[in-house]
Amino acid sequence: MDELVLQAMARWPDVPAVFGWLRLDRRGRWMLIDRGMPGFDERVHGMGSPITSPQIVEFIGRNYAHDDRGRWFWQNGPQRVFVDTELAPWVLRVLDSGAAARLVTHTGVLVERVECAWRTLEGDLILVTDLGPGAVHDLDLAALDLEEDEAPGRRAALTLQGARFEVHPLPPEARLPWRRRPRD
Repeated sequence: MDELVLQAMARWPDVPAVFGWLRLDRRGRWMLIDRGMPGFDERVHGMGSPITSPQIVEFIGRNYAHDDRGRWFWQNGPQRVFVDTELAPWVLRVLDSGAAARLVTHTGVLVERVECAWRTLEGDLILVTDLGPGAVHDLDLAALDLEEDEAPGRRAALTLQGARFEVHPLPPEARLPWRRRPRD
């Protein structure tokens, strides 16, 4: 976390948190949801608009963290801005392919360890890593050593970083180690 952010937190410790204004989409883009705009309608404007300023995107990435309740947030100075996640708190990109594949987050942090693999009903691949849960970017799935098995009772398997993982169905929302839409 940036030193100036840490100083602001110490100076103003009681700034209220913000919920429902920042979203991370499935492609790793930060989306601003302008709930204060006249005529805001969740169904129409709820996906948000992309934050495109490289400086702001980098600032969010450097100050992105989670609390012990599985809520991910951007520490914007003294204020926590909790993040809605479309799939998972990290979006993982694949560097190289096959046995040489490595993972990096949408913020540029290298993943050191994968602990388990899940698949959503829609086919998204979620990996629990040393940094937390991350969804593999859909355009990078082909670069992974992922063995599909259509036989009844058998699951797909992922070989990554010298380890083999059985790909399990994603647990129900209530059992996930993160909250997709924190509101309290």
